[in-house]
Amino acid sequence: MGWLRRTARTARPHGVGPEAFDSAAQKLGITLDAAQRQAALELATTEGGVYLWGPVGRGKSRLMSIYSDALPTHRKRRVHFHEFFRSLHPAIRRHRNNLAAALDELLDGADVVCFDEFHVHDPADGKFLSRLLPALLSHGVTVVLTSNYPPRSLMPNPLFHDGFVPTIELIEQHLTVVALDGPVDYRTVSSHDTGFAAGSWIAPASAHPHPQSDEAVTIAPAGHPIRLRRGAGGALWIGFSDLCVDTTAPSDYLALAEEFGHWVISEIPDLRAAGREPSQRFANVVDVLYDRDITTTFISAVPLSEFTDGALLPHDIERVMSRLATLPTVAEQRSDT
Repeated sequence: MGWLRRTARTARPHGVGPEAFDSAAQKLGITLDAAQRQAALELATTEGGVYLWGPVGRGKSRLMSIYSDALPTHRKRRVHFHEFFRSLHPAIRRHRNNLAAALDELLDGADVVCFDEFHVHDPADGKFLSRLLPALLSHGVTVVLTSNYPPRSLMPNPLFHDGFVPTIELIEQHLTVVALDGPVDYRTVSSHDTGFAAGSWIAPASAHPHPQSDEAVTIAPAGHPIRLRRGAGGALWIGFSDLCVDTTAPSDYLALAEEFGHWVISEIPDLRAAGREPSQRFANVVDVLYDRDITTTFISAVPLSEFTDGALLPHDIERVMSRLATLPTVAEQRSDT
């Protein structure tokens, strides 16, 4: 019998003691600040689900990781928002528009589902969520969300916000809303040793040699063709126009991230010149690369400090710029040599 047909529960099926957060922090060699400690206490003691929100870089994803790892069950699922929707749409098609059957397949009996970087800007995603959340919450699945937005700021487009209000009210009714709003953006003080933070932002573009034309290759990681300037040995080089001006989606970025562990993105203009839709795609790319911890070299026409000047800014620009701010620039790199 699938999990969507289980009897609803009034409390969490599994708990995590506050000591789990202190123990995990000690192993990581970090100290939880006061705001993180309070949020950890809410995660440890609140019955039902949690909606954990706050500004970028405050440690929401880390606390969720500790919580998920410490849950004394294998019936749990932690998934990034982009990744989940990448899987949900084809699963629904496979099950002939049967959402319950698609969720049964994807979550495989999970009692606890953790969504990281939860946000709702796209009306189509909002419609899915208006069906998904009631199904999860009314059938005993504990839902934990992290977000940069308080619930009332979800679906900010005024043309669609009112239609999403019932889902917001459902979140507020069934989940404990916890703000994590400490004073430090820890991304700005991280080391640049590995993963995404080991990449760089290079400007001007002439400071970096480009691939030869005969190195170009076209691949279709998520079903439709994408042109790479170079793609071999677990590394890819792609131009901004091929990645963000052409019609691409998070499913493409996730598929590329699974195949290539080092990226170079070149010919990046300032966001004012890029336009709204390419800018939003670029923001989605940065989210995927950061969350998958992919070492990335960004080659741009402008310094990072001028990247958003006068632009029609995409959603989540503060989070995107916070993530890009973890990168050393060419000037920083040269000063070390």
